[in-house]
Amino acid sequence: MLLERSQRRRGVAMILCFTLMAGFLTYRLTDLQLFPSDAYVDYGEQQRIRVVDLPARRGRILDRNGVEMAMSVPQWTIWADPSQVINPEEAAVALAPILEKDELHLFSLLTEPDQHAYLSRTVPDSAARAVADLELRGVYQVEESARFNPSGSLLGRSVIGSVDIDQIGVSGVEYLYDGLLGGVAGEMVVESGHGGRTIPGGARHVKPAVSGVDLMLTIDRSLQFEAERALMRQIRKLQASSGTAIIMVPDTGEILAMASVGRNKEGHSVLLAENRAVTWSYEPGSAMKPVVFSGVIEEGLGQPNHFREVNHWLQLYDQEFTDHTEYGTVVYSMEEILARSSNTGTIQWALTLGSAGLAQYMARFGLGLPTGLGFKGESVGLVPDLADWSGTDVASFALGQGFLATPLQTLLVYNTLANGGVRVPPTLGHSVIDDDGRQMPFQRGEPVRVVSETTADKLTGMLVTVVREGTGRNAQVEGYSVAGKTGTGLKASSGGTYEDEDGRSSYTATFAGFFPSEDPQLSMIIVIDEPQTDHYASQAAAPLFSELAHYSLQRLRIAPPPNYVTVSTTLNSELVQ
Repeated sequence: MLLERSQRRRGVAMILCFTLMAGFLTYRLTDLQLFPSDAYVDYGEQQRIRVVDLPARRGRILDRNGVEMAMSVPQWTIWADPSQVINPEEAAVALAPILEKDELHLFSLLTEPDQHAYLSRTVPDSAARAVADLELRGVYQVEESARFNPSGSLLGRSVIGSVDIDQIGVSGVEYLYDGLLGGVAGEMVVESGHGGRTIPGGARHVKPAVSGVDLMLTIDRSLQFEAERALMRQIRKLQASSGTAIIMVPDTGEILAMASVGRNKEGHSVLLAENRAVTWSYEPGSAMKPVVFSGVIEEGLGQPNHFREVNHWLQLYDQEFTDHTEYGTVVYSMEEILARSSNTGTIQWALTLGSAGLAQYMARFGLGLPTGLGFKGESVGLVPDLADWSGTDVASFALGQGFLATPLQTLLVYNTLANGGVRVPPTLGHSVIDDDGRQMPFQRGEPVRVVSETTADKLTGMLVTVVREGTGRNAQVEGYSVAGKTGTGLKASSGGTYEDEDGRSSYTATFAGFFPSEDPQLSMIIVIDEPQTDHYASQAAAPLFSELAHYSLQRLRIAPPPNYVTVSTTLNSELVQ
């Protein structure tokens, strides 16, 4: 009897437990169906909804004549949602030969906890189609772009720059104008069903991408090509370490060509990715002497036809300064001193101007200051504060030694003189072109008056004499009047002196100028770094200046002035700087 009662109680308890459990389950199912939790709704949406990025079309980069220098071409990206992949191991084995990737690497990507894993970027059409044919759940293809230079991958590379795999500018013009070229990416939200396939008519939201604008540069593709080609040849000939060439329009600041050439490990001359015209600074040597004479004339301290007694040797405090050849005491005009590139004569005029005066005009011409170009990695050079100048710095700086400037900063000195004493900021941007083909020019930087037009005209005449009769004779262009100056600069060694441990010196050779001198249309600078076979600028840089000037004048159809006659040399001393 007791056993029966015990069994009945146990049975009632079990029935009661099952009844309670059934009631609870019924309640939960009803609650989930009628009153679903936000967390469960969110989880369900996460399984069904995915966001697809819609990359913006990157704008083209064109030269000033509309020739394409960089454009985007279609490529594919293969990506996966690991949470949707059924068998990561089998998927990795199938994808590896198509994507030319390691199986283990793909397997690790396919088993990541993230919902988005890139398997391969910049995949060609054939591989993308092969992946699609596999019909792997959770593996997707999306069309993207790769950057391409129709003119050749290396033409203008130091100017054009590059983009990363996400089509974001990382150097050069691609970086400088990335905000214009890159556009704004969009996105598409789609609802997916079993197998990760999009549900037709399912939830969808599209935010269209905004294409980047096309960018027209001031660069002339033909001038860029010729500058790079000629510079490479000159680097080989001189066995130099590197070289730079810039061609500009003085009154607008437009850069028509900007070439950077170096040497690889095998000793071959190659086009550099680094734009050394703006990132590299050096001691420009005598190419900076016009700054001294501009200050002297502007301050009324002397004129081109004023004379001074000059000797090949001069001592200032504890430092000796000499000219490149020995001679006794002579009388030279200011114009002759510049034409002969006399160091001692230039120093005498610099002492007349004074340290404060020279510092003032160096700053006015933009030395030690940003050019306004805005190029990534651009150097501002290095000009010591006036308070830190020693007693001999005024002499050293007058000769273009002891401070640093970039090739572009050096050329801007000559642009200022060519432009009647007004400094105009340089630019690489000509205009932008929108999807409707409308062309909108870039706003130019504000010009700055540096010296009077009268002073600039007098300096131009002196620089014409340099080319007609002085150290710049090899820069002459038949039928045209050229104004310019040589600069053979010493390079400081790692020890801070101008000689290495073996007593040898290294040099830079510069020629900068503009033409035609009567109405300057173009300016140019050639800088050769560490030429070995001939380090004088008159031999290493001036001939290349002449060659590129002739080509540029012909290319741009700039006619020679009427009745121009080249003046024969009257200065008979050795003029090799």
